[in-house]
Amino acid sequence: MKAVFTGLFLFLIIQASAQDVESYGVFGGFNFPFTVDQGLQKDPRFYGKFTIRATPVGFAYGYDRVGHGVLFTPNYTQLGQKFIIKNTTGGEVGVRDIQMSYLSVPVALKLHINDMSFFRLSLVAAVAPSILIAGQETLTINTPAGATKIRYPNGVSVPTDPGYEIVYDGVFVPKLDKQVYVPKSKFNAFQLFGAVGLHSDFDLNDDWSLNFDGRANFGIFDTRKSAYLNELKNPAGPNDVNGNPGAPDIYGQRREIFLSVSFGLSRIIQIKHAYKPKVTTHAERIKAANAKPPRSTSAAHGGMSKQKGGGKKKKN
Repeated sequence: MKAVFTGLFLFLIIQASAQDVESYGVFGGFNFPFTVDQGLQKDPRFYGKFTIRATPVGFAYGYDRVGHGVLFTPNYTQLGQKFIIKNTTGGEVGVRDIQMSYLSVPVALKLHINDMSFFRLSLVAAVAPSILIAGQETLTINTPAGATKIRYPNGVSVPTDPGYEIVYDGVFVPKLDKQVYVPKSKFNAFQLFGAVGLHSDFDLNDDWSLNFDGRANFGIFDTRKSAYLNELKNPAGPNDVNGNPGAPDIYGQRREIFLSVSFGLSRIIQIKHAYKPKVTTHAERIKAANAKPPRSTSAAHGGMSKQKGGGKKKKN
């Protein structure tokens, strides 16, 4: 019973001296992207490859109260998975590289798992409106023997460029060096991502904090324009291996999923609320008018604090 009262007393002290923690910072990190494309999964030429992309730079603004907070992390991020190209015998002969660069503005709600004075761990849920800055898909085929034989599926156009030759068991393809296969004009300019994950703030001192953020991110929309998807649904391009009208790829819905990891450094500003004594009767109002605020308990909630319009307070 004594432990219960002690815990309740400490909780009331913390609430009475609660501070809003505001922070500004920069961060960087990397992503593990997965391009989930139902069409590519049916295509015998392509196999997914483990890929790492960068989030070279981002800026963070956070505002935390006891139990919860918000976090804004505008950033420049790179997405898109690489796919290995295999020939008719299963050998690796090249790479299909899906590349997208976004200006993204994630807005996250933080639910604190703990509110320690120097360390805060939070669950985060976010939405991230994103604008496409650059995007393309390229093909690279480079084998020592020159042309290589690849199995094109039915319904996919065989390019009419020099070096492509249809034979009974596949298509001979010439060397390619990052040839643009799908240009930026085929991609949607806007994307919306949802995310869930964990965020931590480790205070080095009263002014600076190290931050770690890990999230699973899910694209809401297909990254390609509806006009291009219609090209895939209704083949009307150069012929396939059977001489029928073809399309650039096998049609299938596509979604971008990626795991993001970032590290940052933030400048802390702690804002302590003014003391307001509880008043319930007229006599208590008179008494409260002459009451002095209680002694600071900031040491129980993070040590040194900063107030609006004032400098630092020393620890009690």
